[in-house]
Amino acid sequence: MSIIFRMNSLKDKFTSKEKDIYKFIIENTDKIMYMNTYEIAEECNTSQASVVRFAKKLGYSGFPELKVDFSKELGRREAKEKVTFTYENFSENGEIHDVIKNVIRINTNIIEDTYSMIDIATIQETVLSLKKARKIMIIGAGYSGVVAKDLHYKLLELGMNSICEKDYHTQLTIIPTLEENDVLFVISQSGKTLEIYHLVELAKKRKIKIISVTQKSDNPIKKLADIQLNTVIEKNNFRSTSLYSRISQLTIIDVIYVSLIAGDKKLAERYIGDAIEIVSKFKL
Repeated sequence: MSIIFRMNSLKDKFTSKEKDIYKFIIENTDKIMYMNTYEIAEECNTSQASVVRFAKKLGYSGFPELKVDFSKELGRREAKEKVTFTYENFSENGEIHDVIKNVIRINTNIIEDTYSMIDIATIQETVLSLKKARKIMIIGAGYSGVVAKDLHYKLLELGMNSICEKDYHTQLTIIPTLEENDVLFVISQSGKTLEIYHLVELAKKRKIKIISVTQKSDNPIKKLADIQLNTVIEKNNFRSTSLYSRISQLTIIDVIYVSLIAGDKKLAERYIGDAIEIVSKFKL
C-alpha cells in the first residue's frame, strides 16, 4: 500500500495536529523530500515529536523511512506521467498491441489515482444523503452528462426517486420543485460550465443539498457544494480529452453505488433481484 493510501485510510484516526501534518504533506508533495522534521514542524506549528509520531502511526520506524517510501511513490507517479495516449496510436503504422497496452495502463493509473483521493467519511456522507433524499436530481454536461445518466440508472435500480434531464430549460423547471430534503448531484470535470453553475447557484439559494463531483483543484461549482467528491485533474493533452475524467468519474459513481448496496443489502436484493428476473424473461 502506498503512503498516500495509508494516510487516507487512517485520516479519520488522526489527531488535530496529525491532520495538519497530513494536509501539509498532501499539499506539498514536491517539497517533503527536501525537508526535515524541524522544518515540517515549523510549517505545521507543531513539534518535531509530533511529526515523528505521525510517521510511526503510518507504520514507519521514523520520518526518514517515510521519506524513502514517499520518494518511491513520486517515482511511480512520474513514470505514470510518461504513459501517453494519442490518436496517432491508431494510424496505419501504429501497433494495436501498444494501443491496448497504453489504454489499460492509463485506465489502471486513473483508478489508482482516484482511489488515493477518496475520503471515506465523504463517501459515507454522500451515501447517507442519497438515502435520506426525497428526490435526487442529477446534472452533467457533455461526457459528464453520460456519467450522470449512469448514476441515474443505478439509483433507479435501487428504487430511488432519481431525475436526470439533459435539456437545460427542463432542468430549470425542475429546480423549483426541489425541497431542502432533496439532493442536487452535479457532475462537472472542470467545475466551470456556465449552465451547470447557474443550476447549482439556484439550488443553493433554495437550500437544497448539493453534492459535486469535480476535479480536485478549486473551481466555482465545488465551492457551492455541501459535499465535495474529487476526481483526477485532466491532463493537458486535447487528444486524451474525457478519458481521464470519465474513468475517474465512473469509479466514484461505482463506489457510491456499491456502498448503497452494502448499506442495505435486503433493499438491493429486492429491487435488483426483481429487475434481473423481469429482464431474464426477454432473453433467448
